[in-house]
Amino acid sequence: SMTVYGAKLNFQPVIGQVYYLYERKDDSVLLSLVSPKEWGGGAGPFKRFVAAVKLLADHTWVEIN
Repeated sequence: SMTVYGAKLNFQPVIGQVYYLYERKDDSVLLSLVSPKEWGGGAGPFKRFVAAVKLLADHTWVEIN
């Protein structure tokens, strides 16, 4: 998912960790540690949930289901 590369990060991503990509109401994209399940099954304060992604050892991102 190429949208990860333009995402705003408030932290240093860790290899092998799963992150959750959300679209904000201003259409910017944010990477979060909080899953849609933790928001009660929705996108929380965001416009929509985009994808679950994981950082690989070569520093590329892979979308996971």
